[in-house]
Amino acid sequence: MKNKDISMSDDEVTYSEEEIDEWIERDSEWKDIADWRAYLLARRQSYISDRQRSMGQDYYSSSAQWDIIFDREWLVLEERLSMGLGLDEEVIDRFGQEFFKTDSELLAELNDLTEGLETEEMEDNKTLTIYTFEDFLMLSNQGIFRDNIFILDPQRKWRKKVEEIIRSYGYRYIERMNIRGENYLVVSKEEY
Repeated sequence: MKNKDISMSDDEVTYSEEEIDEWIERDSEWKDIADWRAYLLARRQSYISDRQRSMGQDYYSSSAQWDIIFDREWLVLEERLSMGLGLDEEVIDRFGQEFFKTDSELLAELNDLTEGLETEEMEDNKTLTIYTFEDFLMLSNQGIFRDNIFILDPQRKWRKKVEEIIRSYGYRYIERMNIRGENYLVVSKEEY
């Protein structure tokens, strides 16, 4: 601690006003972080419950797979909330605008998130990221999907419906591909 001004008598310890102010500020920051974590936990529980309810019985037929997908969706949503996006004004007022991350911090963390995704090297030595259909939808619906060409794992969904949805997002070229015995789609906005 700076400027330690502790004087001791038999019954009392005193601290400088500067030290007391530092402790109060640090305690306030810790309280904000604890409150933010509690807020995120409540939002996560609500989000997961809503997703499970909206899926109905389909969720219970493959709950482990859906839980993984929901966790991925939540990570992206949590990043957006950490920037202050999608929050009520009263929440932003409670924590203050400076509490939330900047655009550059969010982009760095989103890059970390997509860095762990599986990739496939094509014949022309171009490496493409493999997205699950659910990941593609989640990222696209949040406006943060950036790839113009990628590989899509349709996750045993009806291929014609998947292709129809992909085209609705502006991807006109869809080519079927087999990787390690599984069916995938190479998707692009322009001819590959």
